[in-house]
Amino acid sequence: MVVSADRLNRSRAGLSIVVPVTRTRRGLPSHVELAPGGTGLHQTSFAKVEDVKSVSQQRFTRRLGVVGPTTCSG
Repeated sequence: MVVSADRLNRSRAGLSIVVPVTRTRRGLPSHVELAPGGTGLHQTSFAKVEDVKSVSQQRFTRRLGVVGPTTCSG
């Protein structure tokens, strides 16, 4: 899940800050549940917020879903 500001995403740096998402429920308090409803995801997933990193935008191949401010539960 891309969490960086559009200003960075559109810069010449070619980087975005992301939070990896998994479908595995591990019961960790740092994993934020993402419901499949309005996200475009096909099943419940979990944002691993303890694993924030910057990645090259060249690694992005397609958009899997969209998370808005009211999408996360917990």
